Amino acid sequence: MKKHHNILRNIIFLIIITSCSLSACKSNNSDTVTIDNDFKDLFYADSNGITGADGIFSVLLPDGSTVFFLGDCFLGNVSNGSRKYATPMLRNAFNVISPDQKNVSAIYQIQNNTPQTLMTPTNTPEDTTYRWYWPGHGFVKEDTLYVFALNLYNEPSAKIDINKKEEEKSELDKLTEDIFAFRIKNIDLLSFTLPDFNHIETHKVDFDYKKRPIDFGNCVLTDGKYVYIYGTENLPGFSQIHTARVPLQNKTFYNNWEYSTGNGWDKDLMKSQPIDIDISVSEQFSIFKHKKQYILLTQERAGLDIYTYTSSLPHKGFQNKTKVYHTPETDCDSTKRLFTYNALAHPQFTKNNKLLVSYCINSKNVKDVFDDVEKYRARFIRVPIEMITNDKSIE
Repeated sequence: MKKHHNILRNIIFLIIITSCSLSACKSNNSDTVTIDNDFKDLFYADSNGITGADGIFSVLLPDGSTVFFLGDCFLGNVSNGSRKYATPMLRNAFNVISPDQKNVSAIYQIQNNTPQTLMTPTNTPEDTTYRWYWPGHGFVKEDTLYVFALNLYNEPSAKIDINKKEEEKSELDKLTEDIFAFRIKNIDLLSFTLPDFNHIETHKVDFDYKKRPIDFGNCVLTDGKYVYIYGTENLPGFSQIHTARVPLQNKTFYNNWEYSTGNGWDKDLMKSQPIDIDISVSEQFSIFKHKKQYILLTQERAGLDIYTYTSSLPHKGFQNKTKVYHTPETDCDSTKRLFTYNALAHPQFTKNNKLLVSYCINSKNVKDVFDDVEKYRARFIRVPIEMITNDKSIE
């Protein structure tokens, strides 16, 4: 009797899990939005490449290839869906997809035959604080690639307390604490040669980050005569997008910005006004141009839904709010540790009028991303452009 009871319990459990998956797919407009696992399999490797990462900004290069800027990422080998706990984590790297989408190359530094983080801040002689970069978005001008990056530093007061005695903490516990013990110092702009990605120079972006901490560089759009640089201002309980711009013909792009005031443009950062939309935006987001419209795509901050807005201008007037997807991973996670974040659009990969969108997945328990690599691999979906713009034409 007990055996039959266990079998029945397992069947009920299977029905619940299946029901969860099906309901998630149903709420995600499965008849229109599709999951693109082929792109995910292309992007991530089980060896000889990036095995896990977040960030995932992308820029189309002049030769037709695309470079992705990755934040914390892993190389090494994956065996039976997991990686060794000793696998080192790079703070950033690039991932380049060939024009025919058949080859992927990871770009990072190598010292003493050991992979190293690609972009690293330079400390002043008296500065002993550990610093690192999380890349933002970027753009290309002629044969030069420009990449914005958050200049981060260790700050013990920001450390997350995992409620264990020091002698009881494992190496993974200490890694968890260290990962979140940081603050942002300023925004830097790095430049690289193309097509070989050799570093040219690094400049601090010329605005007072302490006075107005806006994370500029989280989205970049080159349009007409200008480079538009968007940033997230994280206010208590609500995050907003600000817009700066600099002429594309300039020789430098890290200074002489002007900021959108809502009614015009001004060089005074304190007069900057946010784009008026009704949700708290993700730290990372996308604004891009499709035909004559500008599309804003963002995941709701600390939420599971991805939204789009449209406008005839790149810096204001965004309306036509549309919920295009509900990320299902958190709902169907029995551990309640998984979370999704930072949805981004990659319009250069639009196919059959379906926009490629990525979003990151992670776990509140660092051990999970070693035991199951899928818990630290972004998901890719295809969103029909007509859902966003009501444009049914095929390009």
